[in-house]
Amino acid sequence: MGIIVGSLAAQNWHRQVRQKGLSPAEAFDYVFEKTAAIGRALGFSPMAIDISVPRLPSTDRHYLDELKARLRENNMIAMVGFGTVAVHNDAEVRAESLRQAGRNLEIAAYLGTRTSNFGCLRNGRVTREGQIRIAIQMLREIGRIAAQYGIRICQENYDYWTSDELIRICVGTGLDNVGIQSDTGNWLILGEDPVEATRKCLPWTFHAHVRDYVLENDTYNGVALGDGLVDFERVLPLLAQAGEKEDIIFSVEVDTDDRDEDECAWRSFTYLRDWLVRNGHTTYLRPV
Repeated sequence: MGIIVGSLAAQNWHRQVRQKGLSPAEAFDYVFEKTAAIGRALGFSPMAIDISVPRLPSTDRHYLDELKARLRENNMIAMVGFGTVAVHNDAEVRAESLRQAGRNLEIAAYLGTRTSNFGCLRNGRVTREGQIRIAIQMLREIGRIAAQYGIRICQENYDYWTSDELIRICVGTGLDNVGIQSDTGNWLILGEDPVEATRKCLPWTFHAHVRDYVLENDTYNGVALGDGLVDFERVLPLLAQAGEKEDIIFSVEVDTDDRDEDECAWRSFTYLRDWLVRNGHTTYLRPV
């Protein structure tokens, strides 16, 4: 088992996509090619790319077959997210969310993903305890659907659930395929220490977004790995432990508001490659 390097492509070049005025289909192709080029240049074999079913240009079978062929041709694999989960008091809203999750998980499975990420779409009228209860209920159902496809599902830490709450939700489902996507920088948004939060969530960590932040203008702004606040020399060895039983994807994310995206992406991918080589995680690297 080992570490596969991936790219959260849509966030790595989102400013370029906006500035160029690209359509959704053009944007997908643009960031796909950017990711493929980095994989070839730095010897990531395979190279992974984070894809979200709701953001695919099409979900018809012909398009999906073409995408699968394109992934193979570029020595890439897809980490396919199934979208959002409605944490809502309205039973009809929840039922539609479950239906959509089931459909999107079927597509994720068709594209060959083993792990699928998601986010909870919370309704503000529901109390925090109510949101946790409903999230557990919904993820228990969705986790069972995912298990039918041999898929693990994982929720990203972003700006709401604490590490303790994320763990509580996972444990509450009673399922071993419901886990956490650990984003190295987002723990800062939550006011948590990335090292300790990463350590705490490790038993439930299925996927990682590797990113760095600086705090500027009251905003956590993305920068190249190693330029910001995250202590990667302590965080990355912890995350690597999640790849001891099953391969884990470390998806590089830039998501900057004002830096040069190409420079930040290149420096981030080379930083991660250098760390992998120094620490013997070379299963999915080829010489360059």
